[in-house]
Amino acid sequence: MDFYSLSVFIFFGILFLIIYKDRKNIEVQGLMLIRRTKVGIRILDKLSKLMLFWKILGTIGIFVIIFLMFEGIISLVKYSELIITGAVTIPGVGFLLPSAKSQVEAGPGYILMPFWFWLMAIMSVLVPHEMFHGIMSRVEKIRVKATGLLLLVILPGAFVEPDEKQLKKSRLISKFRVFAAGSLANFLVYLILFYGTSTIIWPYFVPGPIMLNEINMTSPAEQFGLKAGMVITEINGKPVKATYNEFFGGMNYLSDEMGKAKPGDKVSLVANGTRFDIVLGSNPENKTVPYLGIIYQPVTRVEATKLNSLFGLLTWMWIINYAIAVFNSLPISILDGGLVVQAIVEKINKKHAGKIMHAITLIVLLLLAFNFFAPFLLQVVLPPS
Repeated sequence: MDFYSLSVFIFFGILFLIIYKDRKNIEVQGLMLIRRTKVGIRILDKLSKLMLFWKILGTIGIFVIIFLMFEGIISLVKYSELIITGAVTIPGVGFLLPSAKSQVEAGPGYILMPFWFWLMAIMSVLVPHEMFHGIMSRVEKIRVKATGLLLLVILPGAFVEPDEKQLKKSRLISKFRVFAAGSLANFLVYLILFYGTSTIIWPYFVPGPIMLNEINMTSPAEQFGLKAGMVITEINGKPVKATYNEFFGGMNYLSDEMGKAKPGDKVSLVANGTRFDIVLGSNPENKTVPYLGIIYQPVTRVEATKLNSLFGLLTWMWIINYAIAVFNSLPISILDGGLVVQAIVEKINKKHAGKIMHAITLIVLLLLAFNFFAPFLLQVVLPPS
């Protein structure tokens, strides 16, 4: 067993020891362990004092959850069309699960994420999500009965428990603000992490230039004099800039500078202060792709492996927060988006609100199920020729 896997098992050993010692305060509901506490209520009361700020933010949250709701539904419909036409063969939705391994593994319908990355990413979702629900409840004068933590098998969670009777009797806009608060929180975390990473953190740690690690001995780069260890700072008069978008997209870092080049084109490079005019060759594996013949990496302020871990974690955190914000905005009864839709339906037609909501929920669940199961079923019914 490697050290990473051992650290995960030690964590769960300590966790279950804590649970055992605190067992008198823990409720068991099926496969779920719940630990209620009122400690968080005092924090919520302090944070909710900026009433005007939170009311404005809560109102913005209503528009955000409606936008995310439609974006989620439209995305599911469009992906369903791609599945039907055979344009895609993998599920459009899947499960993100923790792994005791230190590397990400992915397959049709699932991603196994290194446990510590997964735990930090999940905490970045749960804490602001539940905190915003609690703050908005207090802003709207709805009592919070308890806050707490939960554990579903090995999956951690958190909750804020508002007074359901008060919430049900509150004004429609108050309900909207409370229900939309969780998705708003995750959307804000996504915005902060994405733009903070791409515009502040990445430019600081990755200033831009490219360092050559290896040169193919029969490549144009070798023929025109480039050597391993050189730093390329300019291509065709344009400063080389390794961007976060290239990192996130899995593209070569010179894609922006070399994107339109073709085999036979001449490119002008500045490496170690010297200009090199190089005629591009053809990639041995694809003759239509230009070939320079270099292996390189961005110049970084710290060790590249540490940076990959840092930006890998930040990337997963904003991706998961965005995905949860969209998913939680869907009009499914138990989700925040479903609660928003239910409040609207009850206002319009209280008598048939339950049936209408069940129908909407069923349609969205079928859409989700189709996005997940259809690619597998189509491969069985229509195996590739």
